[in-house]
Amino acid sequence: MKGTKRLFVGLDLPGSIKDYLASFQNLELEGVRWTFHKNFHLTLRFLGDVDGDIEDRILDRLKEIRVAPFTLSLGSTGVFPVKGDPRVLWMGVGTGHPLLFQLRQQVDDAILASNHSCEMRDFVPHVTLGRCSGLRRGSLRDFLNRSRTDELDPIFGVPAFYLFESLRTSGGIRYISVESYPLRSD
Repeated sequence: MKGTKRLFVGLDLPGSIKDYLASFQNLELEGVRWTFHKNFHLTLRFLGDVDGDIEDRILDRLKEIRVAPFTLSLGSTGVFPVKGDPRVLWMGVGTGHPLLFQLRQQVDDAILASNHSCEMRDFVPHVTLGRCSGLRRGSLRDFLNRSRTDELDPIFGVPAFYLFESLRTSGGIRYISVESYPLRSD
């Protein structure tokens, strides 16, 4: 029997997009623990700790998803939570894309059909740039203004989505792909 894994469903990003996101780390901002370059991704649904039997059901259900490939553009930076001291610094994906939201809905349906319960939060598509500690909202104002993006920002194709495992290592958190699912509309 398989053990428990910490899993999430998400989109991997092309190397050029990861490079672009990493360039924001050159803007000095004390109190931010930056995301490792290789860990940049867009989470569709965090699953948490999943037992092996449930993982097998999730793997099978995700194979049934049918969404055509699409493109996304990066958007503006922001923070979570909206009020109070920031804990997460992120970059959005512009206005998003209807197929991104369709994919998210089908992922949720697949997870529910696999009998796995996870926390259902509103979907705010973003890539985590870093985690904040002891950072006041006012000190972010300059960073957020300098990192504003516009319609000329990088556009990237989304040909697939992934089931990822989150592993704690001595070098920090590492995300590995458990399974990839090519997007298709057939």
